[in-house]
Amino acid sequence: MGEVTVRLYAAAAEAAGTHQLGLQLPHDPAPLQQLITQLQKTVPAASDSATSSSTAASGTSPSLQRVCDQSSFLINGTRAAVDTGQVRAGDVVDVLPPFAGG
Repeated sequence: MGEVTVRLYAAAAEAAGTHQLGLQLPHDPAPLQQLITQLQKTVPAASDSATSSSTAASGTSPSLQRVCDQSSFLINGTRAAVDTGQVRAGDVVDVLPPFAGG
C-alpha cells in the first residue's frame, strides 16, 4: 500500500475544499474508479462540517460526485479512462472538470 497525490482544479477544488490531498491505496495497483470512489467518500467527511453553515445553506458548492462524473483524469500527466486506468503508489492524479469555453 502507498499514497497517491490527488490534485483538484476549479469546481473540483471548490467542492472538496482543497486543491490537493493524499489518499492511501487499498492495494497497489488500484483501479482509478476505486480511487475516485474513495475520494468522494473521504472529502465530504472532512469538508462538510467546515462548510455546512455557509456553502450548503446557499447551495453554491457543487457536489464532488457530480463534478467527478463530468471530469477528465490524468495519471502522471497522461489522460486516463476511469474504467481502465490504474494508479500506483507515488502517482499524481489530476481531477480536471470541464472548463468554460472549451
